[in-house]
Amino acid sequence: MRYLFLLLLLSTSAVVFAQEEEEEIPDGWRSGAGLGLDLAQLLQINPKQGAGQNRLGLGGAFNGFASYKMGRKVWDNTLLWQFGVQRLGSGIIGQGSSSKIPFQKTIDEFRLNSKYGYQIKEDSELYYSVNATFLSQLTPTYQFPDLYSGNFVSDFLETGRSPLSKFLSPATATLSVGVDYKPTPELSIFFSPVASKFIIVLSDSIASRGVHGNQVSGEANSAGIYPEFQNVDAQLGALAQIQYKAALLPDDRLTFSSTLGLYTNYLRNPQNVDVDWQNGLAFAITENFQLNLFVNAFYDDDIRVQITDYDAPNGVRGLGRRVSITEQIVLTYARTF
Repeated sequence: MRYLFLLLLLSTSAVVFAQEEEEEIPDGWRSGAGLGLDLAQLLQINPKQGAGQNRLGLGGAFNGFASYKMGRKVWDNTLLWQFGVQRLGSGIIGQGSSSKIPFQKTIDEFRLNSKYGYQIKEDSELYYSVNATFLSQLTPTYQFPDLYSGNFVSDFLETGRSPLSKFLSPATATLSVGVDYKPTPELSIFFSPVASKFIIVLSDSIASRGVHGNQVSGEANSAGIYPEFQNVDAQLGALAQIQYKAALLPDDRLTFSSTLGLYTNYLRNPQNVDVDWQNGLAFAITENFQLNLFVNAFYDDDIRVQITDYDAPNGVRGLGRRVSITEQIVLTYARTF
């Protein structure tokens, strides 16, 4: 809960220190993109005792936006992909093995958001809106808990087992119709009383695990595989989404953005609200280079996550319903056009 408090404090500070209302946004298209890289490398040959081990880390983040405004029509689109891998050590994983130390996945999250709005009347702050979101990952993830701990980007042991996750297994998509309130260019408050949500796990071998929020039934075997499962869990509920973006320093040197999504499923446990909270803080070092901080909080009542316990092997103590926190710092090259 202390992480959520920090996120709330950060967003509150943004509101307090935000600039005056921005100028009217001109008609037409506006778009931009940023590419951030995360590189860490360390090589040791014949290292001293206790001096550490080799490390190679690669990753980064790509974010882009495309916005259209013409008269009473507005259409906002955003894309974010965060990805990272690392390899610690060198050589083979153990005596009697020919498998090299593999790359472990540190993050893989792909997001798309699109919202179309039509102003109810001239100079109104209310819009009829259609909102769509998509969340998945682009690369597969493998685990070998009985052989070698970690999340890996390939079946490096060539066991032939199925991945734990991959693109569209799982994925979460929402489509909602409602009203969008825009009192200023920086703030948007969207509410939909009729919102559909789909948890998608297209791979049968992954869906049968029952860990990604799709519905399963029957008794799991010793490997945790269920005999009956659904590839798509369709939900109907209500969605509220608050978006905020503002400059905290003159000349847009420091900008803050936050998107908070709250969803309740009418059909199952409506009292348990799903939370998807994305936050970004960007500091402009030069005209195009930025230092970016991403902090996301996620909770879905249908999804079991790995429970962090620093006293447990590999820092994980089983699966359960918990708030998931993700943080990443990257140096980004960004352009608006």
